[in-house]
Amino acid sequence: MRVVHISDSHLGKVQFNSPEREDDFYSSFDRAVEAAISERPDLLIHTGDLFDSYRPHPRAFVRAFDSLVKLAERGIPIAIIEGNHELGPDVARRKITSPLINLESLFSRVGYGKLFLRMSARVERVGDVVVAGLPYNSSGKDVSRAIEALERRARELCRCPSVLMLHQGVRGLIKTFYPELEYSDIARTGFSYVAMGHYHNRVVHETGRRCFAYPGSTEIVEPREAFLSDGRKYILSVEIEEDGVRVRSIPLETRPFIVFSEKIRNTRDLYMLMERIGSSISNLGVKPVIYGKLRISGPIRPGFASGEIKRTLFDSAIHLSVREEFEREEEPEELPRLGIEDNIHKLIASAKVDEEVRRLALRVFEIWYREGKRGEDFVNELMRMVEEP
Repeated sequence: MRVVHISDSHLGKVQFNSPEREDDFYSSFDRAVEAAISERPDLLIHTGDLFDSYRPHPRAFVRAFDSLVKLAERGIPIAIIEGNHELGPDVARRKITSPLINLESLFSRVGYGKLFLRMSARVERVGDVVVAGLPYNSSGKDVSRAIEALERRARELCRCPSVLMLHQGVRGLIKTFYPELEYSDIARTGFSYVAMGHYHNRVVHETGRRCFAYPGSTEIVEPREAFLSDGRKYILSVEIEEDGVRVRSIPLETRPFIVFSEKIRNTRDLYMLMERIGSSISNLGVKPVIYGKLRISGPIRPGFASGEIKRTLFDSAIHLSVREEFEREEEPEELPRLGIEDNIHKLIASAKVDEEVRRLALRVFEIWYREGKRGEDFVNELMRMVEEP
């Protein structure tokens, strides 16, 4: 059975307060759905954060329906769970319905209710697999117990391959995200494919005949994602059979991000960086987002470097953000300070005099410094030294 896995579309997000970026999120989701349709799947699953807000703008709601209904028109069922963005504080207090409930209702009104499966602590058989799903929950203990209950229900329904849908961070699979679950919480289950959302970069972990995977978001939601994955976004095509699971990544076309973190010591470094960025832009067919950090350690005044980049490249991007950080120059390691005795000994040893004079000088110093002789005692000791054969 073929399943296409999509996640974290964040429809309605107006990144950088840019209408163009809002449109980018819609366009990327449209392309993800078109790519899914071309795979001719038996099921499409979306593992949360379809919307960026639990109160999405009507424009986002309409765009979500217009894309997803293309699947239903082809008889492709859609299984979906709520992510944390669909479950705002008002939802938790039951003062407002989840936008997925409204979407489910709309699918029912147009005659596709059986093809839109909101998997809220639910188990369903779809074709040759059993699908179980949980909405986002910030309590790892609650999720772990709920997973065990879903697995029991899945086994009762069918002794066949199974899919678990989650919108959680899992320690052991991801390192740069706050986790609610441990890897052992999912590894000890018997689900063939654990489909996850919440983390925005792709992770595919195959173990034996099973697989645990995040496809990542369909657009760059936070600029740091571009640092981690070069800005590439994917959906996953998953073949689930009795003998195992095979996953294939399908790349999505998204607006390019040019991201950088550069150390700048002087204006020459700055203008070389600007030349590289300009060259990268010239090879693109669309305006990129430029997002970077300058680590300045040379004699450059605050605001100058970022100002030069903005002045030169602002019109070449739909958004440009540059942050400056000033680093202190590394100070040379300070040599250990020698005591006065060591310094005098080194000075006498390096003096260009014969050996007898050198020994005399060392003895004079010892009389004065070590033995503490002063005044008449010091003179008498010197006279004794001179008179000795």
